[in-house]
Amino acid sequence: MNKALFGMAMMTAFGLASCANKPSHQDEETATEAIASGNEIRINCLFKVSSEDVNRIVKVSKELVAASRKDKGNIDYDIYQSQTDKTQLMIFETWKDQASLDIHSAAPHFLRIVPQIANAAVGEMAIQSFTEAGEGNEIRINCLLKVAPENVTKALGLAQELVEASRKDGGNIDYDIYQSQNDPTQLIIFETWKDQPSLDIHSAAEHFTRIVPQLQEMAIGEMAIQIFKK
Repeated sequence: MNKALFGMAMMTAFGLASCANKPSHQDEETATEAIASGNEIRINCLFKVSSEDVNRIVKVSKELVAASRKDKGNIDYDIYQSQTDKTQLMIFETWKDQASLDIHSAAPHFLRIVPQIANAAVGEMAIQSFTEAGEGNEIRINCLLKVAPENVTKALGLAQELVEASRKDGGNIDYDIYQSQNDPTQLIIFETWKDQPSLDIHSAAEHFTRIVPQLQEMAIGEMAIQIFKK
């Protein structure tokens, strides 16, 4: 998705859009699990910035996160950074319903900060919106896990090994490990597969069966696995 579509709220003034605006029909994806009510909206907003801009954009994104978490109807809001490419960032958010998202998109902090992020983005910004269950072949998985501070380095090392091997698996479209920039103990394994058979083969692979149990052992509480179909 290009910057011109990155926010209806800013279209007139800036010609920009947001990680939180409702996408066009061609950009919508639908959830098969993890969205219980059918009204909740999960948004993954992925964007890349120059290495010179990383620290500045992480800082303003943290400001956006702090303010957005106070918005009515917000369930989750955070900024994550890829651990294989530090210039790749993701705003990871969940809203109670479309009405909550619309109010957020008109909030002063949104209108002030989002254009700064959009202007810094290199290339296209990918906005993935997940709502109700749907049919499809392509599978997106968000696997969230929290580890103890003393285990962060070990967990990241194992996850990066898993990423490197999994990217070579047949049918893999995307596989990466992201770390929250507000809570370094919060991690996301972010993956996309061509179809269920590809995912099944990956789940039986040596690197998966060896590394994933180690990550599970380090996880504090339950690992949240959100599965979506496109």
